[in-house]
Order: sequence, then structure tokens, then C-alpha cells
Amino acid sequence: MNTNAITVRVRGPQDLIAFIPFRLGYQPSESVVVVSVRGGRQVVGLVARLGLQAFGGRRADGRPAAEAAAESLARVATRDGADRVVVVGYTGTALPVAAATGSRLRRAVEATAARIETNLPGTESWVVTPGGYRALDCADVLCCPAEGRPMEDITHSRVAAAMVLAGRSVAPSRADRLRIARASPEARRSAGRAAARWENARAATADWAERSLAEWESAVRRTRAAEAGETVELEPAMLGRLAAAMGDRWIRDALLLWVTADEEAAQGCDEAEAAEADAVLRTAQRRVDADTDAAAARAMARVVDPENASRPDGERVGAAVRVLEAVVAHVPRARRPAPLTLLGLIAWWGGDGAMAAGRIGAALAIDAEYALAGLVSTALDAGLPPGWVRRETAELMREGERDEALEPTP
Repeated sequence: MNTNAITVRVRGPQDLIAFIPFRLGYQPSESVVVVSVRGGRQVVGLVARLGLQAFGGRRADGRPAAEAAAESLARVATRDGADRVVVVGYTGTALPVAAATGSRLRRAVEATAARIETNLPGTESWVVTPGGYRALDCADVLCCPAEGRPMEDITHSRVAAAMVLAGRSVAPSRADRLRIARASPEARRSAGRAAARWENARAATADWAERSLAEWESAVRRTRAAEAGETVELEPAMLGRLAAAMGDRWIRDALLLWVTADEEAAQGCDEAEAAEADAVLRTAQRRVDADTDAAAARAMARVVDPENASRPDGERVGAAVRVLEAVVAHVPRARRPAPLTLLGLIAWWGGDGAMAAGRIGAALAIDAEYALAGLVSTALDAGLPPGWVRRETAELMREGERDEALEPTP
């Protein structure tokens, strides 16, 4: 399931449908998407997607897959505090065929809408194809002709224009959005040899943890210093050493502390900055005590606790993402779960559930028992947004309630 919980206001179905690909980061296809909408101000909350294949056949326990898939989407949408939910089916099939009684898409959309209706009556259902879009059961041919409303309504909507102006883009497909281009065979061989050497050196190198962190900080510093549009080519050997270091869960956890550090609060405060750096180093060295536990708790609070959560620092986290993606591009499959999991957690923290689900899914496909990836997957499956999203959503809802209270009674 892909989720993402950044909010926007919509004025009509064309705005909502226009926003979905920008929210997901790619153009959905052969999918059912549910969108929660809250309050009189029509604030869009969580968006969740499942592929149509999830609605086919039966599960291992004999339960119809469509029933379980619809229940999963309904649970995520209704837990988001929606006042209403819109269900949108996407397919490449011509609209009259896609919307026909008994069609694969219609069955999936109807199953999802019916499950949501038990809690939120009046659920809307729409179908979107490359040639047009329409409400699933609209009988007015002037409103919803058989071939659908023109897609120009979507592509030229105010929401689509605003997203483009804000620099948001839409990949052609989920695979395109998630793809990390592989490095050349020669670069991968060089990284693999360096990773093996660095892993073997751990027992014989007293300052292995410190040197591993120094490699990370050097890679991020170089990446962060690049001008806009400039590509930084990190040495394959460096990326191999980073992959080997992340294979140690203590180093991985230290990098997680580094990524989630409250850089803004530490700026201009040498003591706070030193404390953050010391917690990272002590974690990497496996020196677990009350101070490192407290640092880990603060880091997690910045991610999950609405009262203490913060948005990711764009520059710091952006550079870390580029380094982690470079590591994934250079190393063998068996060394990817750690960087993929860090990428997934960062994406979830940033409110990009679609990317988070893809990265975490890739990590678990390699190692189904990778514990940290499993924890993030559980949060995604539950539709749990990061803390700052929940706080800002609550603030928007309070604003909406105040606005509604001030409206004159007819």
C-alpha cells in the first residue's frame, strides 16, 4: 500500500483527481486509490493506493482477496479522520468498457466503496482512463458522457498548475519513480571489493566505527556542497565501504540518528551540536547507556511524536538521500537492505508514503526478516503519517472548525 499525507484543499473532482498523481509521485495505472477529505474546507488528507491485482483470487486463508483489499483501503481512509472518502479507479482500458457492469475495475471500486460506506455513507466513485474520466454511476449524459469528461479538465486544473509551479513532477509509472539506475559493471566490482575489504577490516581496526562515520560525513558534505543541477560522483570504493558499514546495525542506527538530528536547533549552539555528534559516535561504537538511549528517543520523537516532530531538513536529508541512492546503485543485492530501509524511513518522515513503501518493499524482498524495515512497513500498512503531518493536519482541522463556527446560520 502506498500512502502519503501532505494536505491540500480542493474545489471539485477535477482538482482532487489532478492532485492524486502528484501526491503519489507517479501516474497510477490499473489501481484503486482512496482519498480522504475533511471538513467544510475540503482538506485532502491521506491518499492510499492498491494495484488491481490485489483484488483478484483468494488469500491463503480462503478469504476473497477483493474483500481483504477493500477492507485494507477502507481502514486506512477512515482512520485518517475523513468526513468523506472518494474512490478513484485507474485503468488503461477504454472508459465505457472499464465502467461496464462486472468489469474488473468496477468490481474493485465497488467493493472498496461498499466497505467505506458502512462508516461513511455517500462515498463517491470515479473512473479515470487516458481518454477521459467520469463518476462511476452518473446517469446524466451531459455531466458524464459514456466516453467521459475530457482529461484537459484534469491537466489544466488549478491544482495541477500549482503543483508544477511548486516544482512537483509526476513519473510515468511507479517503477519509474522508484528506479535507481545501476552503476557500471566496473564501478560495481570496485565497490564490491572495497566493501569486502572494509567488512574484513572491522575486527582488526580499532577505530572502524569512527572511520566509517567519517566516510559518511565526507560523502554527505561533498554532495551537499554541489551547486544546483551539479552531479557529484562519489568514488565506488567509498560507496562500498559505506555499504559494509551500514551492514552493521549499530552504524546503521548511528546514521539514523545523524539524519534525524535537529540541525536547526544545534546551529549556533556548540554544546547541542557536540551532544548530537557524541550520541552518533557512541551509538556506532556500541556504547549503549542512558545518554544514547535518550538521544535515540529524541530522534524518534522528531519523526513520530506530533508534539515534538519536525519536518526533515531539506539540504541535510536531501544530501543523505543522494548518498544512500548511490550506495544502492553500486552494491550487490545482499548489501542493499540497510540503505533501502534508511531511504524508506526518510521518505516516510518526509510524508512521501509512495516512495517509502517502494523502498521498504524492496528491502523486505531481499531480507524478509529485516527488523527495521518491518517496523516501517507496519506503520505504512496502518496508514500512520509522521508526527509533523499529524500535527499540521490537526491544526488545519481546528482552523476549519473555527471557520465553520463563524459562518452565519441561515
